[in-house]
Amino acid sequence: MTQDKKIFIKSTEFIYRVEHLTLEGTCSVDHGPKKVKIANMYVDKFPVTNKRYFDFIKKTGYQPKDPQRFLDHKPNKNQSQFPVVCVSQKDAMEYAKWVGGRLPSDEEWQYIAAGPEYNDWPWGNKFNPLYCNHDNNFLKPVNFYKKASNWCGCEDLSGNAWEWTAGIHDDGQHQFTLIRGGSFFYAQDHWHVGGGARKTNFHWKLQLLNEGMNRAETLGFRCVYDA
Repeated sequence: MTQDKKIFIKSTEFIYRVEHLTLEGTCSVDHGPKKVKIANMYVDKFPVTNKRYFDFIKKTGYQPKDPQRFLDHKPNKNQSQFPVVCVSQKDAMEYAKWVGGRLPSDEEWQYIAAGPEYNDWPWGNKFNPLYCNHDNNFLKPVNFYKKASNWCGCEDLSGNAWEWTAGIHDDGQHQFTLIRGGSFFYAQDHWHVGGGARKTNFHWKLQLLNEGMNRAETLGFRCVYDA
């Protein structure tokens, strides 16, 4: 099935450098430029869908200890191929573990999106509003923007829904993680994570509060698999 397709990423080195934003405080991770090694891996062609995540729940009985806002987007039967959202980083990690994968690191996510040519956008170096869901105020299904696949064949790496990465960092005041890709939703105030399509070298520092508060209708994930 389309939703289960995985793509092989060959080991390499690349120069990691990042633009970033944060709602408060500073982002204490090293934004480069720095040389990073990428190991052989597979990556999901698409973000994890509602169907895949609900199959996981059905087969494992998974329920988070803190259920606040868990799957609050309440997808209907016609939205099985939409990206799953309203999941915390831990919810995403539990699914990834079940399928034999994991969340990508921030560095891995950037290389998967940008590729060896360091493209500004997954599809190239020029923004194309027809290649991503960046201002429609609602999610689109995966595989909607077929012409926008990137150098390795992945889709939905800019706009539609932000994606969790694996790291948990500490800036001395808060724990935080980094999210990637942007979303369909443009927030009207600074208390919400911004939306719109984001470049491949951009990440957002997201403060990790409780699980419920970190679940959002604009935030999903995809998995990688060690080869």
